[in-house]
Amino acid sequence: MSSLSLGYVLNLLAKREYSEFELRCKMQEKAFSEQEIEQTLAHCRQKNWQNDRRFTENYLYMRSQRGYGVQRIKQELRQLKGIQADLINEVLDESEIDWTQIALSVLQKKFPQYRTALDLKTKQKIWRYMLSHGFSPDDFADAMCSSHEDD
Repeated sequence: MSSLSLGYVLNLLAKREYSEFELRCKMQEKAFSEQEIEQTLAHCRQKNWQNDRRFTENYLYMRSQRGYGVQRIKQELRQLKGIQADLINEVLDESEIDWTQIALSVLQKKFPQYRTALDLKTKQKIWRYMLSHGFSPDDFADAMCSSHEDD
């Protein structure tokens, strides 16, 4: 492990949390050898400078506060950040995030008229938006349906 590789990784970690996968990709882009990458990342894990669990917890909280649902966040963590599915599920099980409340706040912010009687096209637009942002129908369908029970 060279001081150059360690300095590079510490510079990155000083700015924000990174998953091991992200750090590995960034180091490969800078043409560090596989042995150097492995040694540097092992050193960072040993010193607890890099921790995938901590990264996953922070990422989950950050993305949920930005209005994304559990399915979208899980997909991003797996595909873009290289986090294992079992770790994602473990962190999700331990989290106390109220996904229904987040879905309702997204609905109210993006579609303030969702409680009024809407035509089919608008309802489909709302459903597509909510599903594409990672919310399950259980998170927002009750709010959509309850708005029409008074009719």
